Amino acid sequence: MNGSLVLRALIAIARLSCVASFAAFCVLTLIQVVNRYLIGWPLFWTEEVAVLLFVWSVMVGLPVALWERQEIAVELFPLPDGRLRRVLRGAADLVSLVFLVLLAVSGWMLIDRAGGALTPAIGLARAWAYASIPVGAALGAVVLVARWWRDRNTAGGAAPGEPGPGDAGYAHD
Repeated sequence: MNGSLVLRALIAIARLSCVASFAAFCVLTLIQVVNRYLIGWPLFWTEEVAVLLFVWSVMVGLPVALWERQEIAVELFPLPDGRLRRVLRGAADLVSLVFLVLLAVSGWMLIDRAGGALTPAIGLARAWAYASIPVGAALGAVVLVARWWRDRNTAGGAAPGEPGPGDAGYAHD
């Protein structure tokens, strides 16, 4: 199987998971508000599940945002296109990669420390909530390396059919 195909499938699954978990988060939050303020009968579990879904949507959305270069970038002064911009972008990607690897390792350690602790409202193992950290960070690290490879081997720093420097929708220009 082609590595590019696997990566595109991974991104598609991550995007779908992010959208689904965020939609479920929104629905549960609406149910919680309606039940609490209109009906006067708050459901004890909706807040806890909504928070879990929100955290998972953020962490699973991380690789999607990285692949599409949608991460937040603060430029203190404008840089001309060219070698300096590519070097600084590469340095930022390297720092991000180190951070993601450290975050993934720390997340696995957090899962281990959680042991058999359960969430208070629904009794779900806390490890399920903490698992979003290493999963999102590890997927983000893989995608960051793949993006670096894509940008290195593609003129203009974008895959065919994807926005590149100077195109509408490209995050950094």
